[in-house]
Amino acid sequence: MEVPSMNRRMFMASAVAATLRGADTKLLLPSDTPDEYHFRLMWYSPVPPVDQKSYRLQVKGLVENPLSLSVADLRRFPHESQNTRLKCVQCWSARADWGGFRFGHLLEAVKPKKTAKAVRVECADKWYEYFATQELLSPRVLLAMDMNGQPLADRHGAPLRLVDPARYGYKSAKLITSIEFVAEGKGSMACDIGPYYSPTGEIKAGYDHPLDLGPNVRRKIGGGEITEY
Repeated sequence: MEVPSMNRRMFMASAVAATLRGADTKLLLPSDTPDEYHFRLMWYSPVPPVDQKSYRLQVKGLVENPLSLSVADLRRFPHESQNTRLKCVQCWSARADWGGFRFGHLLEAVKPKKTAKAVRVECADKWYEYFATQELLSPRVLLAMDMNGQPLADRHGAPLRLVDPARYGYKSAKLITSIEFVAEGKGSMACDIGPYYSPTGEIKAGYDHPLDLGPNVRRKIGGGEITEY
């Protein structure tokens, strides 16, 4: 998830302090230096990686069949893959191959009530996002568990993250721990952080710096999912 640079520095300082208090604790830390996949790493607050052995995705709220799903349970959903560029509100992007399952399969399993019009997605680092149910049913939205042919790395939001290529990266929530069906959406946590963000997060026309194409590349974009490169 993307945060303004000032907030990133605050989170980094918080992470360093936490590390000093407990040197044996591994934390997921933000970084401006792109990794081998050309992604910068963003977190709302530093947290340890999710323990995948004890992990359970809680699917709850206005549903007929609430579920508590392990990593193995999630991998039983029909697998799909897509090649998608994720665009950060800070004007950089990177492309990867993602694998996972569609929200519709989860919908069928939990059977939401008629009053459920939106979902609240909560994450281990205390981030949250709201979506209209129909937004998550877009054929390009993926609940991702794999990246470039491998299970998601901790630093990319393992074991479960959202990939929504038509919206800025802060909407592609990572470290997802619960999906709650609710009567109405209430915007986005991002809007509490600063003016960089909108509740729905659609990518606007402007310019992009695709880090996977080189450090000084600049491309004009028309808005929505980036498909030109």
